[in-house]
Amino acid sequence: MQVTLRQAGLTKRTAARLAIVNAIQSGALRPGDKLPSEIKLTGILVVSLGTVQAALRQLQLVGTIVRRRGDGSRVASAEPLGQSVWHFRFVSKADGKPLRIANEKVQIDEIGEGGEWSRYLGERDSYVRIRRSVVLYDGTPAGAEMYLDPALVPGLLDMNANELDMVNIRPYLQERFGIVTAGATHIARTVRLDRRTAELFELSMDPDYFEIQAKAYSNENQPVYYQRILISTDVCALTF
Repeated sequence: MQVTLRQAGLTKRTAARLAIVNAIQSGALRPGDKLPSEIKLTGILVVSLGTVQAALRQLQLVGTIVRRRGDGSRVASAEPLGQSVWHFRFVSKADGKPLRIANEKVQIDEIGEGGEWSRYLGERDSYVRIRRSVVLYDGTPAGAEMYLDPALVPGLLDMNANELDMVNIRPYLQERFGIVTAGATHIARTVRLDRRTAELFELSMDPDYFEIQAKAYSNENQPVYYQRILISTDVCALTF
């Protein structure tokens, strides 16, 4: 786990979170396995108790681990996804089990062109885009991109993109930028991918895909972000 802690440009919380994720991805921790206690993790990761607790909380919010009083933290297995997971709520067609994120690549950039996001967020000189290429536990690939008004997220473009690996963006935006998301509307349809989109998200062009458009809003009913999610219809079903 300590190798991840030496990555440059990461906060201690993120380094601790990714170290735990790496242990899960490598098979050292398997679904249902109990994690070391919080106190033991402080020694393993050489970070404070508060840092360990923050990292575990982030993994709980994205559905990677389950935390229960009296039982500690375990790698999630067949438990339903919690209510904190708004958009990636998919289940396997084969057995009905929830499909959780196992790995992802994150990119953060700024774009000037408009699209469905600009029609929702309003016309801006530019938009911050967070793009994710995702692999679920059963090997299913997926893609997602989120668009935000740069004025709402100052400094996000200068951040190490790994800070958002295996993070539930909604509570992250609230914690770092004070952006409270009250709800979202969703439109789901099936599409065929063009070559450019498939390459951007490292997806195959062969199957049909669910395309979910999510428009999140604040307590004042103001736009917060626009998100688009792509996942194959062959292996999963939606559970909105």
